[in-house]
Amino acid sequence: MSFSLVALLAALGAMGGFAAGLLGVGGGVVMFPLLYYVPSFFGWDALDAKTVAAIVSSQVFFSAIVGGWAHLRSGQVKSAIALVAGSASALGSLIGAVASKWVSGQFLLILFALITTAAGLAMCLPIADRATSGGSESAPEVATLPLGICSLLAGVVIGFLGAGNFAFVPLLIFLFKVPTRVAIGSTLIIGVMNSTTGFIGKLATGQIPLLVASVVVVAAGLSALIGERVHRVVPTAVLRKIYAILVGAIALTVWITIARG
Repeated sequence: MSFSLVALLAALGAMGGFAAGLLGVGGGVVMFPLLYYVPSFFGWDALDAKTVAAIVSSQVFFSAIVGGWAHLRSGQVKSAIALVAGSASALGSLIGAVASKWVSGQFLLILFALITTAAGLAMCLPIADRATSGGSESAPEVATLPLGICSLLAGVVIGFLGAGNFAFVPLLIFLFKVPTRVAIGSTLIIGVMNSTTGFIGKLATGQIPLLVASVVVVAAGLSALIGERVHRVVPTAVLRKIYAILVGAIALTVWITIARG
């Protein structure tokens, strides 16, 4: 790779990693469109959706480890939720990651557009006051079976796309009434668990370009720490608005691409 391409990939990885630390999205929701659209815009060969999904699975795995550890130390992780959701989604992620070898890039684009649209709309819903703040001690107990089923299904999507943990934030906030900051921190720990199996599945089936993925991963891991520090000082209402705007804009961009064929 040329120096200019390395610099571009590192910059894109840094953006995804920052989003991971700030919003608890693992960075995949940002990295997927960045890697899919930006290289070709600057004259490099475009990456197909399957290759992008494979690179993103690597980035999400390492960014979630860095960002998740930072949120865990600050007391913004509900361990019981993370364990149940992480375990169930890890199984689903392995299934989706292996199955992704036999689906088309168009299928992955449509799936990504559907999930981002749903997540963005969910974050625009009104929210109860008790879900806006508080640490892990203020998070309610969550029924294991419903959380496990939802997480298994989400994990399959994550395995296909290499991304998708961003869906856990609105899921935990609106369906299970978890405080916003705890939902964000717990989502990163969930992401560590399910991205491990997704990463292994894509690696074992030879889908990950190791050199490109390495550049993205290093930059993302470093910037995830910066994102987590910024997260501490941003009001929860602002975090939700940033999340909704970011995911909504990405969804719109992908739908336009699909419509143009």
